[in-house]
Amino acid sequence: MSNHVAFVALGSNLPTAPRVLEWTRRKMRAIFSTSCRFSHAEWTEPIDYPYPYKFLNQIVMISTERSQPVLEVLLSHLEDEMQLRRVTVDEGRIVMDIDLLTFDGDILRPTDWERDYVKRGVEELIKKNGRKF
Repeated sequence: MSNHVAFVALGSNLPTAPRVLEWTRRKMRAIFSTSCRFSHAEWTEPIDYPYPYKFLNQIVMISTERSQPVLEVLLSHLEDEMQLRRVTVDEGRIVMDIDLLTFDGDILRPTDWERDYVKRGVEELIKKNGRKF
């Protein structure tokens, strides 16, 4: 089976976002083993979001034998699990947003793909790891 390459965006706007991101990274490493790499995390202002809370964002590059639909389901389940781990959430707070940006070079979220923090994260990952690893 051939490996596919996907880029994924992670984001949380909780006050505890650094811990939430760390927990998400651990879960992703458990799911994907050594086949995922993470960019540096970056605080950003909310974009097209009505609440003022800053987001802590991170880009993930995944090399996987799984198909796009399977990967989407895995990421959706992880996002759901993260939401359930927090009992009370203030209006406008996002525990963890996980978006599949690309799969094998196909851009699935063109608006997100054009964001500066996404470009910086992808560039960092490709520079460190090459297109595939």
